[in-house]
Amino acid sequence: MKKTLLLGAFLLAGIVSAFPFRTSCGKVLQVSNSYAQNMSQDGLTDYLTALNGVTCPQHAGSAIITVVYSH
Repeated sequence: MKKTLLLGAFLLAGIVSAFPFRTSCGKVLQVSNSYAQNMSQDGLTDYLTALNGVTCPQHAGSAIITVVYSH
């Protein structure tokens, strides 16, 4: 029982520590907060723009504006 609760807590922490990113083709991807925290704002914007191009190849050649909201 303790192992189940511990595993559940780790899974919940993994879900909570991600933020959604909506691509230009409408797909929503979960991006790890721990990965994003090690990047500058410009680096994160570049990463998300590249991720958009990989996820939505039909928009890869388009001028995509990536907006990152933070608080």
